[in-house]
Amino acid sequence: MKRVTGLGGIFFKANDPNMLAKWYEDHLGIGFGKNLYFSFNWCENNSASTPASTSFGIFADQSDYFDPSKKQLMLNLRVNNLEELLKVLKQEGVTVQDKTDKYAYGNFGWIIDPEGNKIELWEPIESGFGEEEKITVERMTSLNRVTGIGGIFFKSKNQPELMEWYKKHLGINVTEWGYNFEWKDYIDKSKKGSTVFSIFKDTTKYLEPSQKEFMINFRVKNLEALMNTLKKEGVQTVGDLEKSDYGNFARIMDPEGNKIELWEPVDEKPEAGS
Repeated sequence: MKRVTGLGGIFFKANDPNMLAKWYEDHLGIGFGKNLYFSFNWCENNSASTPASTSFGIFADQSDYFDPSKKQLMLNLRVNNLEELLKVLKQEGVTVQDKTDKYAYGNFGWIIDPEGNKIELWEPIESGFGEEEKITVERMTSLNRVTGIGGIFFKSKNQPELMEWYKKHLGINVTEWGYNFEWKDYIDKSKKGSTVFSIFKDTTKYLEPSQKEFMINFRVKNLEALMNTLKKEGVQTVGDLEKSDYGNFARIMDPEGNKIELWEPVDEKPEAGS
């Protein structure tokens, strides 16, 4: 059984969600508008004609949507057959919530991992979003700062055990270097990209100076120019811009102490014959 097929969303709590959403829109170009969520559109790697999306959302601190988890982060993972997968997970001893929800845009269920992280499992129906899909694509291409989610990284008290749990029960073969969910560009189907899912030891210093247990990576097009703009806008930066074989990286802090990694990927080559 193919279990997880992609990253469906990243959701975290904030003291002031509306303020923070405006900050992300003003400085990173993420088009929240009047909402507290934004969907990044892409296409399935094996089927360029199949649209897909990953949501980025901010919840109020007092929200009970993450319950019974006490964590500040919740992941949404895309699956193909939610009902059958939940049955299998129960048989495997995974903590599965009894509740499931059905909407025009898909079916939802929830599980808890061994370290208390709540995971939302989503069997998508992309057509259920209607015109919202078109709107988010127009926003993303016109704002021209952040172009997508590059990765999600979170801490673990027992990294090897948690990596094995995600591999065994969700089919995510995450290693110490992470796991890449691969996809195709929504506009130019010849271009490929990836979103990294990674688990860090809780002793890591990579997320400092943030005290949070997670860090989000956003993809950008022109990192150096963007960092110059962000500095002029008074955004807190962390360290210097770094260059590597797989892209350029820089880090900033949002107003609530979340560390954000900005990644300018090396150009993904078009597929042969495209």
